Amino acid sequence: MWGKSKHRIWNIVWVGVFLGILAGCSQSNISWTHYQGAFVESSFPIPEEVKDMDTIINNSKMNYVRYELPGIESSTLPESYLQEIKNWGWKQQQESVSEGKTNLVFIQGDRTLQLVLQKNYLTVIVPDKSSRAPIAEATINP
Repeated sequence: MWGKSKHRIWNIVWVGVFLGILAGCSQSNISWTHYQGAFVESSFPIPEEVKDMDTIINNSKMNYVRYELPGIESSTLPESYLQEIKNWGWKQQQESVSEGKTNLVFIQGDRTLQLVLQKNYLTVIVPDKSSRAPIAEATINP
């Protein structure tokens, strides 16, 4: 009898360890402490934990990359991330909020970049320099 219950206890322990590993691997918290350059603009910081979702290059009006960023809301960014963007030399020019998303525009020298926040997603948009379309018109709707 003791042998069967001992076996059950070990099975429960192993299942608990396995579920703990899965929970750790799927952690949705972003540390906001380590950054890498965005795919479409390497001088713009993106948290290292984000996942590259989809990219369009050589679009006639813009280049963009949309990152999965679990836990982010569409209305705000952590102050530490905004400070890191400034530390990388970018200045925020404008912000617009519409239902379900926030658009932030940043400038560094002659480069302009738009950051679109949506629930669990962050999109970095770099307009083509030859395009005369305003950056707000280049918004991506997933």
